[in-house]
Amino acid sequence: MNSTDQIRVAPGATVARSARLHPGVVVGPGVVIEDDVEVGSNTVLLPGTVLLSGSVVGARCRLGPYAVVGGEPMDSGFKGEPSSAVIEDDVQLREFATVHRATGEGLVTRIGAGTLVMSYVHVSHNGDVGAGCTLTTSVQLGGHTQVGDHAFVGAGSMLHQFGRVGRYAMFGAMSGANRDVLPFSMARGNPAVHFRLNRVGLQRHGISGQRYAQIERALRYLRQRDTAALELLAADSADAAELLTFVRESRRGVLRFVTGG
Repeated sequence: MNSTDQIRVAPGATVARSARLHPGVVVGPGVVIEDDVEVGSNTVLLPGTVLLSGSVVGARCRLGPYAVVGGEPMDSGFKGEPSSAVIEDDVQLREFATVHRATGEGLVTRIGAGTLVMSYVHVSHNGDVGAGCTLTTSVQLGGHTQVGDHAFVGAGSMLHQFGRVGRYAMFGAMSGANRDVLPFSMARGNPAVHFRLNRVGLQRHGISGQRYAQIERALRYLRQRDTAALELLAADSADAAELLTFVRESRRGVLRFVTGG
């Protein structure tokens, strides 16, 4: 590889003159980096990866092989306006994953820090994926979708445009949802339904004891449609307050519970 200012570029790679590469970047064979692209320090771009105009990649990321970032939105409302696809620090974007930039001048599609995006995942325009998430193989996220911090989205699952998966939720493999998945919960199926708390995921992130019990109560109140009890609990529990706010701000409604709530 050729080396310039600690940047290593393999033969056969194409790097636009105006692209901004920080120290320690490694550019593999067949990589294409267009104008108006920035790549953070110590990021590795594996063979065949493509960063199109409007792509911003953070530090210590690992992309590819054959990942594509910054593709134009598949959206009839897109008129060629400048927008971005932002990959934050410490993200892994695996084979053939695609992240499109946003519709709307100056708007952003974002993958949060420390997130793992497995092979063949697609994140559509204006998507917002939080920090520490896992999107497993072949997940498909529609336009304007939101995935909260530390959520887990199972293989082959699909989320309708404007849909949301809340923080610490688990959305099961091969599921489909056209409504929102509550924070802290486990949902699966097609059409998906809520089952219970994401117990394993919460415990892995140190959520236990009284905090866990309060989240469990809050979810039970939601299932029972006991708004008064949930509001009372929300006064003492930030997590219960988050659930209440999540429901009130839902544009598409939330998934029903398997018990019928």
